[in-house]
Amino acid sequence: MMYSGKIIKNSYYLPFKCKCLSSVNNRLPKQEYNLHYFMISSSNPFSDNEMHLIEYNDQCCSIRNIDIFDHKEEFQHMVCLDMHENRNHEEKEILLCTSALYSSDIESNNHYNSSQLKSRCSLYLGKINNFEDELKADGESETDVREQMEMNKQWNQNLTQQERQNEDVGVETKNDEEINDLELERKECFNEDERLNEKVNENLPKKRLVNREKKKKKKLKRLYDLSTNQSYIDIKHIAVDDYEREFRRIGIIDKYSYGIFERGENDMNFVLSKYMERELNYGIFDPHHENVIAVISDTNVYGYDIKSNTEIFSAHTNHKANLSCIDFNSNIPNVIITSSNDGYIKFWDLRFLENAFLTINIHSHWITSIHFNNFHDELLLSTSTDNTVKLHKIEYPTNLNLQDKETNYKLIKTYTDHEESVYQGVWSKTDAWIFASLSYDGKCVVNSVPIEQKYKILL
Repeated sequence: MMYSGKIIKNSYYLPFKCKCLSSVNNRLPKQEYNLHYFMISSSNPFSDNEMHLIEYNDQCCSIRNIDIFDHKEEFQHMVCLDMHENRNHEEKEILLCTSALYSSDIESNNHYNSSQLKSRCSLYLGKINNFEDELKADGESETDVREQMEMNKQWNQNLTQQERQNEDVGVETKNDEEINDLELERKECFNEDERLNEKVNENLPKKRLVNREKKKKKKLKRLYDLSTNQSYIDIKHIAVDDYEREFRRIGIIDKYSYGIFERGENDMNFVLSKYMERELNYGIFDPHHENVIAVISDTNVYGYDIKSNTEIFSAHTNHKANLSCIDFNSNIPNVIITSSNDGYIKFWDLRFLENAFLTINIHSHWITSIHFNNFHDELLLSTSTDNTVKLHKIEYPTNLNLQDKETNYKLIKTYTDHEESVYQGVWSKTDAWIFASLSYDGKCVVNSVPIEQKYKILL
């Protein structure tokens, strides 16, 4: 991978293909309001992979690595459930739920048969270093370098401007000795810039990709597998019920079934699984109804009551291609959004599923993720294989029949930071305005809602 002298402070790179990005639920005792944590996982088939815990500081718009975890399998899906101190308050830990393909042939380094591959869902625990003061000196030194370069640039501009002004007003031309002195100063300034630039370039891989000689990879501890009464075929998604800050349940969306697990005092308890006669692709818990989970299949949406294990609603969405994601509005009951490989999103009122109350073409290619903001439901984040991330604003009524009310839509901004397909976009768990996106080339970018939009929402 090549690096330029340009420092993109809100970007972080993994030298691997990546598809998994998760916002971290930070429950550490001492929390800084300006720090946000995300977990990224590489997706190398049947080879060594890495998971990176990164920290974004929204005051200086910078990203740094906290820890690197090593794992052998390719994680197809990854969700960070918790980041906390252990019971003895001696160590910081991170809890993950992952799905992976595995085979005994791979572990023994033999040739594998794809028909022998199996899916499993597991909980992993990782130990985190005491990271509060780590890399502060490096960050300060980089800032000093950049400030010095800016001073040199300003000095050069001022010098050139002064010379032009002297020519315009007819100031006497400097003698050869003075000209030589000025040229020498300009040359020294240029050489200083080159030296500082080299210093930045030398540090760039260490800061953005982490110096692997110094950063020791850690092992994740597999606590146990989340197994149902039937084997998984091809896990499509991991749904987490964490709307009340701490996660309560996990839903494993498999190819032809879903399984529900509830959080116990020391482990996860299997509740039920439901076999479907249709292929599933995604699922999510309803934040307003405790026992409801919604899943998608082809161009259809289905809702199930977990307690009675029965279907309670269904809708044919009339998208022109298969659905890719679904999300509930966490503030307004009965409002869901569907996204599709046709580039469209549709808004639905669960009480009136005959027609969507809003349909918008927002991307030119497949939509890979769509998420309401958990704090301000008028904000919507979408990602796509058209290499873009888009921030939207939706204004609609919160009462009565949404079908009869006017709905206002506005595209706030299109982010073009990525060069390849963007597979994930997530909101920060600790702030309403911060979000991250991940593209297949391993580039993670953290952005924020434009300041003028914040004021419009808050005031």
